Amino acid sequence: MSFPPPRPAPHNGPGTCTRCHQAVIYCLTAENKVTRAVDPERNPNGNQAVHQDHTGRWIARQLDRERPTPEHAEVLHMPHVATCPVPAPRPSRAAAPRQRRGVRPAPWWRR
Repeated sequence: MSFPPPRPAPHNGPGTCTRCHQAVIYCLTAENKVTRAVDPERNPNGNQAVHQDHTGRWIARQLDRERPTPEHAEVLHMPHVATCPVPAPRPSRAAAPRQRRGVRPAPWWRR
């Protein structure tokens, strides 16, 4: 029995944006381990607290009410989605199938 090939690890660390080709840092989110791109330069107005853990992975967390300031080794960065000059493509409305809103009554219901 052969096993499927393992899924490649998400990109982590310095890289380039696939849409605008600017330099970014790919970080894993602290809560759900999803890859998020942040701008490489520090920004005091940013809302992502970024640090490197002991293995060299870049970890980012969103500032919130419970932890509104960066802690020990964290620095603030701006998410690249907010500063990317090439916006993400929007899904077209024509491509989505029309949703049903109700059921047309059958002719025998009207009697």
